[in-house]
This record gives sequence, C-alpha cells and structure tokens, in this order.
Amino acid sequence: MNDNKKRIVRFLIYYFFISVGILLIFYFWFTKLFWFSLVTWLFATFGVISISFFTLMNLRIDELKNESKDVDSSNKDD
Repeated sequence: MNDNKKRIVRFLIYYFFISVGILLIFYFWFTKLFWFSLVTWLFATFGVISISFFTLMNLRIDELKNESKDVDSSNKDD
C-alpha cells in the first residue's frame, strides 16, 4: 500500500473515532439534538466513505496505467 492509500485509510480511522466521540457527547449531554446530529452524521459519513472509495479507485487506476506503460516499454525494448 503506498503512502496516499495509507493516508486515506488513516483519515477514515481518525474520522470514525472523532465523529463517534462527538456523537457520544451529543447522546449524553445534548440529548435533544442527538437525533438531528445522528442523521447529519449518517449523511456526512456516506459522503466521506464514497469520496474515499473513489479516490482509492482512481489511485489504483493510476497504478495500473503506470504498470501497463512499464510493460509496454519493456516489450518495445525487447
């Protein structure tokens, strides 16, 4: 896994821990706002996960393009 993928995975882990902590604060101290914050968190989490997924897929596509260029150039050299 290259550095960009590691950064994205670390970001997702930090995002989940921090957001669950904030949700727990809302659950225990601001119970009237908890359901609103939960629904907002669900939509935000869906967005974060989908953007991260597409970013990871674009990184993989770039890796495959680079590998195919390397294979093509090595075939032309032979």
